[in-house]
Amino acid sequence: MKIMVINPNTSTAMTGHMRRELVEIKRPETELTVTCPDKGPISIESAYDEALAIPPTLELVKRANREGYDAVILACFSDPGLFAAKEISDILVVGIQEISLRMATTLGCKFTILTLFKERIPHKEADVWRNKLTPYLASVRELGMSVLETDEKPDLAKQRIMAVAEQAVEEDGAEVIVLGCAGMVGYAREAAERLGVVVIDPTSVTLKVTEAMVEAGLVQSKRAFYARPPEKEIKS
Repeated sequence: MKIMVINPNTSTAMTGHMRRELVEIKRPETELTVTCPDKGPISIESAYDEALAIPPTLELVKRANREGYDAVILACFSDPGLFAAKEISDILVVGIQEISLRMATTLGCKFTILTLFKERIPHKEADVWRNKLTPYLASVRELGMSVLETDEKPDLAKQRIMAVAEQAVEEDGAEVIVLGCAGMVGYAREAAERLGVVVIDPTSVTLKVTEAMVEAGLVQSKRAFYARPPEKEIKS
């Protein structure tokens, strides 16, 4: 099977980090492409960043359809442009946030999302509400690090993950910790071993779920919600 993983920001360093981690866990027969747009924000940390990232990300989704891929993964915890990508795609499209949040509800009664900044907390709470998972949410807690810092400073990121996740477990009753940024790829196993709770790395988990979905022949329904948009003139 062929899977394209799209990092919607333009950081080639972060994309390379994703590629190294995912190549280690993919199935031997999976042909994996991990890429990013050449235009757009260097990191995605706001609704404005998301909006800027969506058009070039959708172009990569179109490319995956043209080039015979079986699935696309949007590897940003905001799932930028996810619904639009599902609409224009005849192959499976999934987002790391939608998959990891649903997976969290199968592994414990309450989950906590670790996000980047205090200002992003209400955004993540709104995302949980939109996914109809609010009863499962223990909390959203901030790391106090930027997207690029989580990728560039792994030791500091792991230290912050441990400290904040421990607070979530002890004070909020979290049974599952969701690492709410693709820049944290590869950090989950060590955190889970030290904390004694389930820690979800959204990018890694989504790759494995996607492989299973492709094998099962699943793709988003085109009946209504993800129906292909009507063709029309678009001025550029």
